[in-house]
Amino acid sequence: MDMLESVMVCMLVALLIATVTARWAGSELRDVGLLATLTTLWGAGTAAAVLMG
Repeated sequence: MDMLESVMVCMLVALLIATVTARWAGSELRDVGLLATLTTLWGAGTAAAVLMG
């Protein structure tokens, strides 16, 4: 795993924490859904980068 993949994994973890925190804090469902979508897309990109690695 190189530096880019490490940064992508750290960003993915941060997005996951932000999504869970937003849901737990009672943010608007639309905003939580948007954050969850972004997290999913980032996760797919991270998985592709690690597998192609």
